[in-house]
Amino acid sequence: MSKRRIENSEINPYKVDKLTKIPSWLIILILKYWAAAAAVFFMAIGGIGIGFDFSQGNLEDPYAAMADSIVLIIMIGLGLALVNNYIIRPFVRMMYNRRNNTYVYNMINCKGLKSFFISLAYYFTLSGIMFFVINFLSAKGWILDLFGTTGGIGLEPFSYALYFIIVDYICLLIKYLILYMNKRIRYKRQMEVDLA
Repeated sequence: MSKRRIENSEINPYKVDKLTKIPSWLIILILKYWAAAAAVFFMAIGGIGIGFDFSQGNLEDPYAAMADSIVLIIMIGLGLALVNNYIIRPFVRMMYNRRNNTYVYNMINCKGLKSFFISLAYYFTLSGIMFFVINFLSAKGWILDLFGTTGGIGLEPFSYALYFIIVDYICLLIKYLILYMNKRIRYKRQMEVDLA
């Protein structure tokens, strides 16, 4: 009887599953990669189904090309905001515990409709940055095309997702650098007040 109790007490119910050995940062990275690829696929490439056809762009008319580019940026930003706010963010919140702060992998951590509008503004800005980054790299011939489907120009979901992950994590680093600097400045001011 005591041997059986010892065997049962040695089993940690939270470590029985093999998926618990996968680090949370890797899961969130894969989810964000999937979200960016899905947003590009459904909003830009699959835009024909919702009334937008970006493959028939008029390149001779600069205003029409600019209008298509703006609509493309808006559609990708909307897709990113929807997928990240309603699929990725709740999943990240479910993974949170006292030992594993998964909130640090999200740019926006508030709740409700406010979260959606902040996400929308952030992802519109991010998709605009991505548009210029991809066009710049494409013009220089440095574009990374993971599956060789675009011939060096255009938009391919998996390559876009890779660029998105890089730019998103740079934005996260900037956010936490600003928060760290703000905390240091407030700490120094508090120490000066306490010592005075």
